[in-house]
Amino acid sequence: MPVHFITVNYHCSDYIRDLIETTASNGDHDIAFVIVNNSPSDTALRHWLDSAALPIPVTLLEAGGNLGFGSGSNLGLTHVWRHNAKALAWLINPDARLNANAVAYVRECIALDPEIAILGTRIRDLVGNIWFSHGGFDPWLGRLRHQYPDDNCSPDPVRTWPTRWISGCSMVFRLASFDHCPQFDPQFFLDYEDADISERYHRKGYRLRVTQAVLVEHQVSAITKRAPRAKYQHATFSKLYFLHRHATPVALVLNLIYFALNPIRFCLSDPAMAQGRWWGLGDYLKWSVRRLRHQPTLRHPRTSFTVSS
Repeated sequence: MPVHFITVNYHCSDYIRDLIETTASNGDHDIAFVIVNNSPSDTALRHWLDSAALPIPVTLLEAGGNLGFGSGSNLGLTHVWRHNAKALAWLINPDARLNANAVAYVRECIALDPEIAILGTRIRDLVGNIWFSHGGFDPWLGRLRHQYPDDNCSPDPVRTWPTRWISGCSMVFRLASFDHCPQFDPQFFLDYEDADISERYHRKGYRLRVTQAVLVEHQVSAITKRAPRAKYQHATFSKLYFLHRHATPVALVLNLIYFALNPIRFCLSDPAMAQGRWWGLGDYLKWSVRRLRHQPTLRHPRTSFTVSS
C-alpha cells in the first residue's frame, strides 16, 4: 500500500531535508513525500530538490504564504487525493523522526483492521518520555489529554487501541475509507486542528485508532517556540474555538475564566505567555462578536507567524 508523507515547511528546511533523507534510507520505495511550502522566502528546499538524487518521489507545493498547519495540510491532502485516493496520507511534522519499522508497522495495522479511517502513532520526545499515547476529551470540562502513563507501549504484538483524537504530528489518513478528501477546518491556524478533525470524524462514526508501539520521536515545539507569544496566542484562540464547536457551554465558560485569570500568575516569570494568552482570548471574543453580527469569521490575527513567510 503506497504511503504519501505530507509535511509543512515554515522556515525549517534543514529539518525537512533530514526527515526525508532518514525516511528514504529505510529502503521502502513505495513511499513519497509532499512538502507544502508555507514560507515562500525559504528557497533552500527548492535548491536542494534540484540537486539531490533521492530514491523516492518528492513534490514541493507552494502555498504562497503561511496558511498555518491545517490549511497547509489541506493542500497536501488534496494533492494526494487527486493522484491516489486509495493511498495512506501520513501527516508528519518536520521536527519528527520515524523509527526504522514505522511504515511497515502502520501498513500491518491497516491490514489487520481495514476499517481504520485515521490512525495515530504513539510519540516519544527527545528525552525518551511518551509525549502522545492516546487522546482523550472531556466535553464537560473541556479537557484534552494526550498522556496516559499506564498505556501499554510494547512494540509486540502489532495492534492498535481506541483514541478520541490523534496528534497532527503523526496522523495517517486511510483515504480509501472516505468518499471525499478529508480537510482541516481553516479557521484553525495553529494548534487543536488535529483534535477538531478527529472529533468531527469520530462523531460521524469513522474508526480512529492509535498504534500500540511508539513509532515516532518528536522534538516538541522546535519550530513554534521561536515565537512564544504568537504560539500561545494562536493556541488560546484555537482551544476556545474548539470548545465552542465541540464542548458544553459550561466547559467554554470555565475556560474563558481560566484564560482570563491564570496568566496573571505569569506576568513576571513568563510575560510572553501571559500576553499571548490574553491576546488569544481577545481574538476569540472578537471572533464571537463577528459571528453574532453575521460577519465573515475566517480571519487570523496578525502575529509573527501570519505576517511573515
